[in-house]
Amino acid sequence: MKLSSGSTYNYTTIGIACHMKDYRFTFFLNEQLGFQLRRMDDLKLGEEEGSLGYSFYLHNITEERRNFYLVSNFHEEGRLIPAEKGADFFLIVNDILSAVHKKQLLSKIQKIPQVLAAYEIPAGKANNLEVIFEEIEMHLL
Repeated sequence: MKLSSGSTYNYTTIGIACHMKDYRFTFFLNEQLGFQLRRMDDLKLGEEEGSLGYSFYLHNITEERRNFYLVSNFHEEGRLIPAEKGADFFLIVNDILSAVHKKQLLSKIQKIPQVLAAYEIPAGKANNLEVIFEEIEMHLL
């Protein structure tokens, strides 16, 4: 089953430049944000044999019906979003966050000493984002 690419998505995406291993960065992110990101199966684009797998973590805030996904942008054989070469990770929220909430989130992420940069990726800027949103939805089924 494939979702229509004409769908509209209500996601907030933050690119994060940080050269730590995913599990180490997740530890610091959990500490800074008060999250409990937990490792899930790697996110793979497509169903083909040999699809590249990207580290994938999930934190759920049930009462707000909000999920936070941490996805690695790096695999030895290629980037998840090649246009975002400066981002090592993406923090994706299945909601449009208010400007105040985004600013607070970015500020907390930037307080992690090993983070070089954290920035919002506007919807429509990276061509692959809609495909990744679809893959995340399918991955969690």
